[in-house]
Amino acid sequence: MKKSLALILCFALFAAVGLTPLTQTQVSAASRASEVINAIGVMETDMDSNASSSSVVTRARFTQMLVNLSTLKDSISNESNVSLFKDVKKSYWASGYIQAAVKQGWITGYLNGTFKPNQGITLQEAVYGVLKLLGYSDSDFTGSKISAIMKLYASKDLDTNITKASTEKLTEGDCINLFYNTLNATNKSGTKYASVLGYTMDSKGNIDYLSLMNKDLEGPIIVYGDWTSKLPFDTGVAKIYKDGKTCRFSDIGSYDVVYYSSNFKTVYVYDDKVTGSVSAINPNFTSPTSVTIGGKDYSFADTDAALKFSAMGNVKKGDIVTIMLGKDGTVVDVLDIDEYNVTMAGYVLSTGIHAVEDKDGDYSVTEYVTFVDASGNEFTQDYDSNSLYLEEGNLVLVKYVDGVASIRLYEAAPAPFTNYAFSSDGYTLGHTALTSDVKILDLKKGKYISINPERLANVNLGSSSILYYAINGNNQISELILNGATGDLDSYGIYTGSTNTNSGITYKYLIDGKSNSLASETGSKLNMSQGPSGFVLENNELVSSYALTGVSVSSIGLTTVQANNAKYTLADKYSVYLYVDKEYVLTTLDKVKNLSKFNVMAYFDKSISLGGRIRVIVATQK
Repeated sequence: MKKSLALILCFALFAAVGLTPLTQTQVSAASRASEVINAIGVMETDMDSNASSSSVVTRARFTQMLVNLSTLKDSISNESNVSLFKDVKKSYWASGYIQAAVKQGWITGYLNGTFKPNQGITLQEAVYGVLKLLGYSDSDFTGSKISAIMKLYASKDLDTNITKASTEKLTEGDCINLFYNTLNATNKSGTKYASVLGYTMDSKGNIDYLSLMNKDLEGPIIVYGDWTSKLPFDTGVAKIYKDGKTCRFSDIGSYDVVYYSSNFKTVYVYDDKVTGSVSAINPNFTSPTSVTIGGKDYSFADTDAALKFSAMGNVKKGDIVTIMLGKDGTVVDVLDIDEYNVTMAGYVLSTGIHAVEDKDGDYSVTEYVTFVDASGNEFTQDYDSNSLYLEEGNLVLVKYVDGVASIRLYEAAPAPFTNYAFSSDGYTLGHTALTSDVKILDLKKGKYISINPERLANVNLGSSSILYYAINGNNQISELILNGATGDLDSYGIYTGSTNTNSGITYKYLIDGKSNSLASETGSKLNMSQGPSGFVLENNELVSSYALTGVSVSSIGLTTVQANNAKYTLADKYSVYLYVDKEYVLTTLDKVKNLSKFNVMAYFDKSISLGGRIRVIVATQK
């Protein structure tokens, strides 16, 4: 699921013709180069801009590409007022670009007075041009000029993913790589060339791909009716991401929010909808900036969205609506409940009573329930406690039909899964596939986290771990609510011991290297084992703990440790302690990974096959 379709097709093609495929890193690098260079318009010329990657680039086209990669882009006309060369008349389509490039010294003609615009550009000619862009002059090329140029070309890593000899002609693909390498190279004065052109750089000093992509982002578009006609490209050739994951076009649902990048031919889909009663329009309906639904404030993405909640709009306080949230979590549009009937299942977090103001300004007291759905969104809904008793831990089904909400207890039918083992990529449970945009929530004692299917790869759950599931029309799992399946909601550290006092027992423990203690009255002794432990906290108060299982580490990888001829996966968050002078000192894995100097023990909460992870690592000096 993580591999792009393009990557899979590449490997299939190589296998079919008997070629050695590029590594995934090389494919990714080549793909990134193509996307960046095409996004900033370097390859767009007045002639043959849609040439294939294997097409040879002519000297005329390369000249315009050099202009596109320079600070002169958009300031040079394709027309010239003179005929510089015998074979480049002032009416020639690229005469203006050739005139500018020759004047800047980026490219030269031949001694016989010709330019040979239709001849393929050679590597050494192209390298000379980009080195000139980087600020180098002929005086920098001592001795054999060609040899000096090619030596500098290699030393500045301009040759990355290019295999041509100096006199060979370059293809579109070669030029893309050369230009991308030039962007990421430093000029003669030591400045990254991309920053010279005004592009944002990332923390590693490379052109910021995400910034470049977001700069081109357009939208939002609401998925409804003939919405694809608003895209400037065919969805059949587009890369599609939904809620940050690759997906198919068929995974896009009605009223999803879409953004797109024309240059990258990429569609970004967000399925983040909130349904409930409008409890407040803030600060007022004459100049609204946000709306409160279910006890949470949502800002408006733009004036159009805000107008629908203003005095000029149709949405009023007390209305039940569905808001659609965009990429930054702001409201991009709103639907009346009769436009978008909704059924939601959720886990009850709490219940209570509150005062509700009606449209006439009168108040009444009613019960409410707060629940969380599989997406991790919290909702608050009023209900009648005389006809329904709810408490924390219940599953509820809430339906909104034509502006009327109904709520009832929900009991899931027996799960239809052949077994409770997830596949190696996490996208199949038993023999039932998960949708590419599946929503998974893990819960424990009122706390919850959203998790990706990859977190459950190769995990074998018990049936009791599944509180709720939803199956779509294609017999795929679209939602899961789990009961403490991962262990990621507990805290982990070291139980360091207890002290007895006249009033009871004080338990001492470390979490994230910080000392904590719990005073317990005599007679309410907790069953705690000294050493690495898991801690169950409620409202930041310790309620129970359990010992972790330790293994002696024989090797350490990036995401795993090896012990007893088995690999154990590190948790996304784990603590490393150095035990010295009878004290546990928080440290990092890098500082204790020298196994010739340290004995290292790794502690897990449960077996990896049940979703366990290495939570605590303790090192001692040999």
